Amino acid sequence: MRTVVFVGAGHTHLHALRAWARRPPANARLVVISESSVSTYSGMLPGVLAGQYSRDAMEIDVVGLCRAAAAELIIGRWTGLDRERRVLHIEGHDDRSFDVASIGIGSIPTFRGVTVTDPSRLVPVKPMVTFLDRLDHRLLTAQRERSGRPLRIAVVGGGAGGVELALCLPPHVDLQLGGGALCERTLITGGSQLVPGAPPRAAALSWQACVRAGVRVVRGRRVAGVDGTALTLSDGTTVDADIVLWATTAVATPALASLGLPTDARGFPLTLDTLQVISGHPIFVVGDSGTVVAARLPKAGVTAVREGPVLWRNLQRLLSERPLVCYRPRRKFLQLLNTGDGQAIADWRGWSCKGTWCWRLKNVIDRRFVAKFRLEGLRPHVRGRLIARAARR
Repeated sequence: MRTVVFVGAGHTHLHALRAWARRPPANARLVVISESSVSTYSGMLPGVLAGQYSRDAMEIDVVGLCRAAAAELIIGRWTGLDRERRVLHIEGHDDRSFDVASIGIGSIPTFRGVTVTDPSRLVPVKPMVTFLDRLDHRLLTAQRERSGRPLRIAVVGGGAGGVELALCLPPHVDLQLGGGALCERTLITGGSQLVPGAPPRAAALSWQACVRAGVRVVRGRRVAGVDGTALTLSDGTTVDADIVLWATTAVATPALASLGLPTDARGFPLTLDTLQVISGHPIFVVGDSGTVVAARLPKAGVTAVREGPVLWRNLQRLLSERPLVCYRPRRKFLQLLNTGDGQAIADWRGWSCKGTWCWRLKNVIDRRFVAKFRLEGLRPHVRGRLIARAARR
């Protein structure tokens, strides 16, 4: 029996895990290493903050998926890998050998060039699976410190994620701190526009949504320092903040350096367009964790989702010693940004608009995605077959 190991339970691995449950490869066993028993779907986090979903609506049961696939689940933190000996290191567990490994552990926030003298007010968005717990803890602490004045929240990062956080926060603050809790929001971006890379129309709609929602936007200035009471910007000005939500560009986790492979400027291992590492070892690096040399794709959830079918096909091909297939990314895809007011901003091939129907479309897409990975969402005969198969193993 050959051992396949998934390190991480992100979007790419969820697809492969679901496919494994339906049609497991012959003479192979699966081990999943995850720091949490649930996986968080990032696309629904803004909706949870806006009160449009309950928290469990965005969570996927990793334990249940592993049970359906008859996979061994290890709850622990992966700390490194010996690619020559094919051994994985897991904090608090014995080393595990593997025949094929796939690494998809996401990324971590970067504070490069930022002087942080007091991190107590910082709440990085990643890791997303613990974000709400860390946010709620900081909200309760800040409530005791604010002495009746409105809560001051700064969101650092003007990408789609940062814009959604700034727009969708108030209902969650109100829920956690009680009715009537006021918050002042400031969105800080080093770029000249919001949502870098978006068409001008989509960027303008994001700006207008922030203005209507009362979000102060600071453009063209980066955060240079974080102390106990304020952020210092690159031009020397300061922004008072009780809570700082950090949603900037991320970098690779230190554990990825153990691979000893060539990386991009942010430390992400370089892979072929088959998602396999360029050294030729039987290791895949997927989602935010890797950078496809031929594509240099954005670190986005949609990229990780679309890599899922390619990883699954290549796992089977590698196990059966067949040539691997290439990932052919689509450069244009539908982007939907939740504005927290029952509407969303849609961008499709440069055509952008904002409306209720955009939110409804996003809601359908997101709910369908999560439902794919829930046993109760399957047809009864399919669900029964998976459960029976897992019991036989």
